[in-house]
Amino acid sequence: MKNTKIDIDRLNREAFLMTQGQPELLDEMLRDSGFDPIKLEENGIGKVKALLFKQRVALNKQTQESLYVKAIALFESAKESTKEGILDLLRQRAPQLQFNNLEKMDEQDLKEILDESDLLDLMDKIERKEI
Repeated sequence: MKNTKIDIDRLNREAFLMTQGQPELLDEMLRDSGFDPIKLEENGIGKVKALLFKQRVALNKQTQESLYVKAIALFESAKESTKEGILDLLRQRAPQLQFNNLEKMDEQDLKEILDESDLLDLMDKIERKEI
């Protein structure tokens, strides 16, 4: 028996080139193999959308973490009058809590009290020297 070697890469390239020019041929091949091309397309699009959503969430989380780090750095380097402005904002957001010492607050305490828009407003006011 003669040993015949098949070049799988070449066959794949040939099949790709054939289906590239005739997409209906690929649909027919998929149907012959027991797949529904429309369902495959929907599943593929769904997976891509899910991956994009996860990426967006990760980027938003990273941005938010960066924002909190900046806000904490501002809190630590703030002047006494600025600290009073921050304490006023904290008292407005969580009137039931006592804020005796701003320096003792950690990042998690601030996250629980202030949301992202509060921090952005606060950073903007500090930048414009309104606080």
